[in-house]
Amino acid sequence: MNHYDTDKNEEQFEEPSLEDFLPNEEDKWLLEKQKRRTTIVKRIITICVAITLLVSLLQIWPQVFNLSSINFLHKSAELSKLEEIQKYKEAVVTVSDQTSKGTGFSITNNGLIITNHHVVENMFPITVTFPNGEIFRATTLQSYPNLDLAFLHIEGENLPALSLSESDSWNVSDEIYVIGNPLLHNQIVMDGEILEGSDKNKVLLLSAPIYKGNSGSPVINADGNVIGVVYALSTKDQTGLAIPIEKVLEHLPDEY
Repeated sequence: MNHYDTDKNEEQFEEPSLEDFLPNEEDKWLLEKQKRRTTIVKRIITICVAITLLVSLLQIWPQVFNLSSINFLHKSAELSKLEEIQKYKEAVVTVSDQTSKGTGFSITNNGLIITNHHVVENMFPITVTFPNGEIFRATTLQSYPNLDLAFLHIEGENLPALSLSESDSWNVSDEIYVIGNPLLHNQIVMDGEILEGSDKNKVLLLSAPIYKGNSGSPVINADGNVIGVVYALSTKDQTGLAIPIEKVLEHLPDEY
């Protein structure tokens, strides 16, 4: 091998300089651009998450912290100090599935529950939860869409229960209690009276405040007996509407 060939091989395998491994100006510019893009994307995601949380909060806030809610929470706390109210509340249940919630109440020790037809119409599975934490899967025993009344059954024993009043056991101006699960709350107690215009063959009109979630709540008289089942609120004058006990008694299942 001559001297020329040796020089040629040395040129072919010459190691690159350290500078060749360092980023040039173009590389630095691309890196900075990528960093800026990543930062912008992160900020956009953060803003979107914050807006989503804000919207959710704004939807929930009026239900939890509106003036009416604050008022009925205070009133309920006062009424719940009464021994008889504490006893009534044991039989008032939450009727729910994963997307909706209403109220119901137990009328037998072995699992007969009253609520509204519209509460359970599209509910599956139907879950009944007692205030003591007991949870049951319920089946619809009977349901009457035109009356908006439904009877559920759960497999239970020694359950707390409310007593149903007899027909013609109420009068206008009688004091009443309504216990239910309005808005995002549970076991809320409100008082009021039966209003003029109530009809045992049609509807009970109530002065007690009624909210979404109160559907299926028992209307309890001063003797501790159920005289009606809440099913709606009149948008005209904000009067609570309830199914009279007379109609409930007419449709009681044979199991009662």
